[in-house]
Amino acid sequence: DTSAADTSISGSPSLPRLMSGSSKELSVIVPTYDEYENIRELCTRLFKATGKAGLKAELLVVDDESKGTKQTVDIVNELQKSYPIRIHCRRKAEGRGLSSAVLLGFSKARYNTLLCMDADLQHEPESVPAVAKPVLERKAEFSVGSRNVPGGGEAPWAL
Repeated sequence: DTSAADTSISGSPSLPRLMSGSSKELSVIVPTYDEYENIRELCTRLFKATGKAGLKAELLVVDDESKGTKQTVDIVNELQKSYPIRIHCRRKAEGRGLSSAVLLGFSKARYNTLLCMDADLQHEPESVPAVAKPVLERKAEFSVGSRNVPGGGEAPWAL
């Protein structure tokens, strides 16, 4: 089911959606543009981490019509046999760029708690449960993962 979530006139999620639901459910939104080479690793690492943390998670890839779109779709279709992963291939009429891809993914998410991360693996999938924890426990309305806080750091850049 890829139907859009309840939204207000402004297009942002409505308050009841944000305040209801299980504190163990998480939608992870990953906007992509020609990043098919990372999808398999991101998916397996993400679901290993969320499973270990006892979270019910979904991965929603929002692809932006790149030359790698076909490969991304093929990989997601293969991964769907083992993981709760979906893809939305965004058309030009739905917008362009990172911000609008993230917002579109938020509107299509299944769960009330939302997390956005890059597909380039610079956001480590193993960190997702810790970053989402304050929100899932209703101790915060949002959380930001950063390399500039105690315990933060940088993963090696893949070139």
